[in-house]
Amino acid sequence: MKNLFSLILFLVISLCGVTLFGGAASAGSAEIRNVHIGFDGDRTRVVIDANQDLDFRQLALSSGGIRYVLDFDRLTWALPDLAAHQGEGYGAGDIQRFRYAHNSPTTSRLVFDLERPLILESSFTITPSSGTDLYRIVLDFRETDMQTFKRVRPLGLANCGGDSDTGAASAAPVLPLARAPEPPKYVVVIDAGHGGKDPGAEGIRGTFEKDVNLNAARQLRDVLIASGDYEVVMTRDSDVYVDHDNRIEVARAAKADIFISIHADAAGNRAVSGASVYTLSTAGDARVEKMIDQKGWSIPLEVEPSGQAAKDILQDLVARETLTKSAQFADILIPQLEKVGPILRNSHRQANFYVLLAPDVPAVLLEVGFLTNPNDENRLISETGLSDAVGAVKRAIDLYFEREEQVMAAFETNAG
Repeated sequence: MKNLFSLILFLVISLCGVTLFGGAASAGSAEIRNVHIGFDGDRTRVVIDANQDLDFRQLALSSGGIRYVLDFDRLTWALPDLAAHQGEGYGAGDIQRFRYAHNSPTTSRLVFDLERPLILESSFTITPSSGTDLYRIVLDFRETDMQTFKRVRPLGLANCGGDSDTGAASAAPVLPLARAPEPPKYVVVIDAGHGGKDPGAEGIRGTFEKDVNLNAARQLRDVLIASGDYEVVMTRDSDVYVDHDNRIEVARAAKADIFISIHADAAGNRAVSGASVYTLSTAGDARVEKMIDQKGWSIPLEVEPSGQAAKDILQDLVARETLTKSAQFADILIPQLEKVGPILRNSHRQANFYVLLAPDVPAVLLEVGFLTNPNDENRLISETGLSDAVGAVKRAIDLYFEREEQVMAAFETNAG
């Protein structure tokens, strides 16, 4: 669905490690913390983890073996101690291995030993997010012919140390590095439950559920947008009532990757407290089928079916996969919520809530707590209590999509 971005973690499947090489970093200096190489059967991807975005020059060397070289302004090599030999690491695909060193007083060099000629097809940088301070410089290489490969070199290289891997970097111009567009963002639709004429539950202190829901939804929107990884759509951003039909239609129209409906619960027993997460029950399948017929929904399919029977089967598979993804997200979300507050003993629950009925949008209904419990109410109206819960949801979203990418990576690697 998000092909470019979803492939980023295919390299995690074939992670390679390297050894610490170089001295300690001075304050504010550039550091390369790790180099990952992966192969999906078509392209070879290199991801460089660094403490800041990095510019570099590229050149190709063809004598004494074929090598692709990146030259950086002098930096610190701060790679983890995972490789068998200092100064090198394992490769994948058409990159046999990589080596790194300080090749002059002012430059540092990263060398890829190649099985066959490769060309740098595209690159982009992922800025820090998901609790890490690392920039990820992503480089995609594809196979090319030797004539094209040899063109990737600075003018006058022979006068500046020849083909030596550790010779001084040439001051002559090199081929510019083209920055690829930023990868597509995941679409998260946030639904603040109730609103307007429908206040929802009321707390002991007079807190209305609709206000808690909207506050939480706005906070979640803000942290997701700030990360730069997500496009966020709200079903409501003010104190208005939105029909359940419209909430689902918003999610489907946005082609949401995940739909989160935020609520606050109520119970007759004031002792009941804690968050819970609902997904559509398996008994809801029949209700989904009715909705498809009543609304005339067209479910996107990967292939064009040859008849109505085949179409029905494919639509059923999509709906079942949606249920599976919803449950997977719920199972990721609950442990994150437990880190920041109480949860119900049976925290993953199933129901036939209307907002969970979209057949092609993974969805959960999150009850952030019970307004009828004094402690929960105080937590949900406090600045830190609600922000902690929102932070837990954000971490769960990050983890969910990271795992989705890993699954897609493994599939594409096997398919290749």
